Parts: sequence; structure tokens; C-alpha cells
Amino acid sequence: MIINLDKFQSVKDFKVDFTDSRPGIYFLLNINEKTKRYIKSGNEYFENKYGNYVIDHGMDITERIPRVLRYIGESTIPIIRLTDHYFVGQRIDNGQFKKGIGPVFTHIRVIKGFKRFEYDTIRLHHERLLVRKYLPELNQASQLTDNQKIIILNSEGKITPYDLLKPYLLHARDLFKAYQAWEKEDMKYIEENFIEYKLERPSTGLIHPNKRDPRLYRDKDGNKKGFGSWVNDCVLLYHKKQVAAIKIWSSNRKKFIRLYDPDRYEKNKIKNKQYNKQHYLKNREFNIINAKLYKKLKKQKNQPGLL
Repeated sequence: MIINLDKFQSVKDFKVDFTDSRPGIYFLLNINEKTKRYIKSGNEYFENKYGNYVIDHGMDITERIPRVLRYIGESTIPIIRLTDHYFVGQRIDNGQFKKGIGPVFTHIRVIKGFKRFEYDTIRLHHERLLVRKYLPELNQASQLTDNQKIIILNSEGKITPYDLLKPYLLHARDLFKAYQAWEKEDMKYIEENFIEYKLERPSTGLIHPNKRDPRLYRDKDGNKKGFGSWVNDCVLLYHKKQVAAIKIWSSNRKKFIRLYDPDRYEKNKIKNKQYNKQHYLKNREFNIINAKLYKKLKKQKNQPGLL
């Protein structure tokens, strides 16, 4: 990733217009005296200590190559988040340091002005895409576990961090359509775009009185969910695009473990065998305990399966 510093401001000379409260997406860089700078001539870049370009070489799981890009974030009021980011490691709340990325960046860029950024979920959507594309050093989605690093190292370059990240395939228009459906509480949208969710118990065809469709726009008390909450709890979990992608990702993940982390693969086999045995016994006990309940349900006249 080649970065033009002319589009960034230094934290030592940061200018802000407090009357401009538009939402935005921000990028944080860390540049020091060891960071190589470049100038551009034609379509090529040449090292020059006075250059206005720097290069972020992307994620290096061995941590031998220093990163330039530290963080990508979004906010309704970016200046508040930026201030919080910079001083968070030095501020104490209730006797404890408040968690955050701390003063580990030297340059800032805030992108504002796009109409779509006024919608929180669309703005968050773009942040997700940018984080998955560039894998900034400090974003939570960019963090790899030790197990994931083992797979990458043992694969000798065949597996990249992108192969191990949980997929996110939604487009901004998918979220816009979801918003239109959420506003109208359109059940047709759920039926056409979400995977099927069966309420009935397969063995009896009856519905437990406390069970409800988790894809719905309202919670169990009848209150309408906020759009952002509904997206995270329903769209990301039940949208056909997401479910299909996660199914492939999950299958590949198991294959990667078998090929490139054989020790964990053998441990998982033992663990799954024990879990399946416990689950069978627990499910058997559950069926026995609920047998009487379902007999009572069968006598009720408001069961859709009996109409």
C-alpha cells in the first residue's frame, strides 16, 4: 500500500473545523525517523528522505517488517474518537487505564463528505471492507491467533491471512435494501434473502410457546430492534450470501487444520468425539423431560402445525 502523506496531517500540526460535524472514516499512521520515504517520478517510486510517499508492506506475521498503517476507524464525530484514541493510554477512569489503542500514531487522515457516511451501518460497512483489505496492525479484525499463524507458516505461503478471516460479502446496496425492509418491516424481504428458519420441532411438528423466529424485526417483548442491532444479529447471521460464504470458509478452515496443523487436528478429533457423546446424552435427557410438555402442546388448538 503506497501512501501519499500530502493527504495526511501530523498530530503535531493537526487542524480541525469544529463546525464540521459530518461523520467520517479515519486512517492512523505511525511514521518515525526509520520509516523510508519515497518520491514519485513517472510511474516509479525512488527512495528519498524528503519524499512525501511511504509504503505499508501489509501484515507480516513474523513482525520483522514495521507497519505504517496502524488503524482504520469510523465515527459519527471523528474528532472525538481521534482525541480519545490518542490520549486513551494515558487517561485513568475509575482507577484503571481506559482500554484503547493509545498514542501510537503520528499522522491522521479523515474522509468526510460522502452522503452514504451519514448512515451508521453503511459507514461501518465501508470500514469493514477497508480493514479486511489492508489489515491494519491494531484493528481487532486484523489480529491473528497463534493457531492461525501456525497454519500460515506451515503452509509455506499457500495460505494467507485473508483465507483465515471470517468472510464478509455484503455490498452497500444489500444494506440499503435491508434498511428499506426494516423500515416497513417487510416479511417478504426476510423470506427471499434470509435462509429458512424452522420453528417446528421436527419429530412432532409442534412449536414451543417460548420459541420465536430470531430473524424478525422485533424482539420478544414486541419492541422494534434498532437497525444496527438487527443487521448484526440477523442480516450478518442469516443472509444467504453470508451463510453460503461462511459454510465454504468453515469447510476450508477444517481442511487447513488437517493439512497444516496436524497436532491440533488430532486433538480436535478427540474433543469432538467427547462432545458428541455428551451432546447425545444431554439431548436424550432433554427429550425425556419434554415429552410431557409436547403432549400438552398437542392438545392446544393454536398450533400452526395442527391447523
